[in-house]
Amino acid sequence: MRRPSSAATSIAPSSPPERIEIHVPPEEEGPGTMQIVETDQAPWELIVPNTRGGDIYRKVIRAAEGGDRVSYDVRIERFSKGDLAYTSIRHRHDFEQLRFAVSGKMDLGVETLEQGEVGYFPANAYYGPQRCEDAIILIAQWGDHFITKSDSDRAVAELAATGKFTDGIYRSVDAEGKPFNKDPLNAIWEHVFQRPFKPQRPRYKQPVVMSPGAFGWDDAERPIRSRRLGSFTENEVEIEFLSWIDDATFEGPADDVRPTLLFTTVGEFRHGERLFGSLTGVWIEPGESVTLAATAGSELMKVKFPGADSRITLATTP
Repeated sequence: MRRPSSAATSIAPSSPPERIEIHVPPEEEGPGTMQIVETDQAPWELIVPNTRGGDIYRKVIRAAEGGDRVSYDVRIERFSKGDLAYTSIRHRHDFEQLRFAVSGKMDLGVETLEQGEVGYFPANAYYGPQRCEDAIILIAQWGDHFITKSDSDRAVAELAATGKFTDGIYRSVDAEGKPFNKDPLNAIWEHVFQRPFKPQRPRYKQPVVMSPGAFGWDDAERPIRSRRLGSFTENEVEIEFLSWIDDATFEGPADDVRPTLLFTTVGEFRHGERLFGSLTGVWIEPGESVTLAATAGSELMKVKFPGADSRITLATTP
């Protein structure tokens, strides 16, 4: 297995690529197909429209399909610096989220996500105001009322006809001519679903930021060791890191009803005849088995998401 691997610091932000407005492309493979995306081999794409402000570039690992079941969206994002840095107001939303700081850090308002740390963001919990510059962050989002990029773009265009997205806020007037301000995500949500956004009580009151290096490895005597960071909510969002002590093969079960993300952070990996290094996203659909060989010293983050029939939004709030 001889493929040069990319260290996590090898794509630390410098000058952004030429500013060309490119929409994030739709998923190339439909649900039910395992996807391997080597993000260090893909070009950065500017996110447009961007209702928050600043310049953000991304590489898509998996694009959400939307619908009334849980939908999943995974990408790696690059945040610009200086006047083009990302900022947001204090806000909340009805989907859950995970962030992993590949390089740099992100001010979440309630806490700082430092390089190498993982954040779990519960649905409906407030966080912010945020600021992020000169950083690369892996972002996964999932929800049962998730809005796709195309639906969001359409809503932004239609909302812009009656208001303005400025300084990370949507500003418009109501039917009686009274001015109002809204968080852009909530304005888009209400436009898409044609009803007021009424957040439920959050399961956790704020994001949970984890330092993987502060967790111990399991004591099992095998060539691949595990560092479990936690399991969240009744839907069992599970986050752990795997580390190869010796050259070995990881095998994932085919009977799991939940999708899984493997994000490589260090080392060399092989799936079948395909070789890849760090910063690769492997998306595994429910019912798929995976065999992943790696060399000693390799590491990855493993995230198990709620199944598609899980309820992120409850029918009633206690």
